[in-house]
Amino acid sequence: MAISPEGTAAVDALEISRLRDEHGVLTVYVDADPREQAAERPGWVVAAENGLNEIREQVKAEGDRARWTAVFHRLDELEPELVSLLDPRRPGRGRALFATVAGSEVHTVVLHMPLTNRVALDDVAHLTPLVTALDRGRPAGLLTVSLSEVRALEQRLGLVGVVTTISLEPDTSEWRQMKGPAAANPAMAQHAAPQHDRFERRLDEHRLRALESAVGGLGELATRRGWDRIVIAGDKRLADRLVESFARDGVDVTLVDRTLHPLTPAEVGESLAAELEKANARREAALVARARDAALSGNAGALGLADTLTALNEGRVGRLLFDGQREYEGARTPDGFLVPQGVVPPGFEPDELVPEPALTGHMVERALAIDARVTPLSAEGAGALADHEGIAALLRW
Repeated sequence: MAISPEGTAAVDALEISRLRDEHGVLTVYVDADPREQAAERPGWVVAAENGLNEIREQVKAEGDRARWTAVFHRLDELEPELVSLLDPRRPGRGRALFATVAGSEVHTVVLHMPLTNRVALDDVAHLTPLVTALDRGRPAGLLTVSLSEVRALEQRLGLVGVVTTISLEPDTSEWRQMKGPAAANPAMAQHAAPQHDRFERRLDEHRLRALESAVGGLGELATRRGWDRIVIAGDKRLADRLVESFARDGVDVTLVDRTLHPLTPAEVGESLAAELEKANARREAALVARARDAALSGNAGALGLADTLTALNEGRVGRLLFDGQREYEGARTPDGFLVPQGVVPPGFEPDELVPEPALTGHMVERALAIDARVTPLSAEGAGALADHEGIAALLRW
């Protein structure tokens, strides 16, 4: 099964999060950086091969013969999929493979955006890089505005394509040539000369009217396609008129005084990547502030690992925010409740708790299972929650 930009990525992420196997779940991420494709042994190939060898050494050192035999056998079975995953000639920059060891399930992911090189074998799939990509790669609107047209493009999971094009140029074939006195030379006052300024003004008026008539439709387009951030680039006078079409809660609109109309969709995406990153940073900061303020005021927010796990256990989380660079550890009670490492909830004995060294994966699974949104935080976003273990949540109640 492959996840594509057009596919149901959230549902697939949930399926992957539910993978279980008596000998573990293998996770392999590669970042097929195009700058390394010409190398004899690209960096992602070296990283993956080293990671897989470490897995072999680790399970062999643990001494469980049944497990290491199963892992070695499964890696041999997965050789064709792993070769394809690492092939520089294959499309897609971010690639991942998730496979059960004793079972036969294999899930592959191909994205057109970076992923982190990583190999892991644990009781659950390592999902943080994937959910990070899905969150950062959510649909965004990119509009290029020129005197002739407005192009509405969408960036989704690293791919940029044209959604619609609105022409602003009128058909002037029926316009009569505008003439009047040549004011520059009084001696020629009775001679007619083309009035180019009047013609251009009429063109401008038509363009503005065409743009005004498109405003509502562009706003509906943004709503329908789920754009929460939009970058508008091009003629500033026309671009300013578009802002009002996206004036709704939750939409971050950036105006860029830059001519991008002649560029291809991919070039537009590359040119505006920094603006989208800034919009992501603003959104992240706002989400963290909302969760912190809600929790501190006793409303629908949670701060810290213990409170967030409690909310997840109770199914109250609407959005999970956690440090994307941190691996949380904890334990599970006999009835399935997740708790932080070292915490023994009332009514249980320490030896009743099952260690969960891959607690992050279990948190992500719980969040996806209750249809909560998952936002792994950047270093800056997690820093704002440094006093709360880099984790928080917006709650449904």
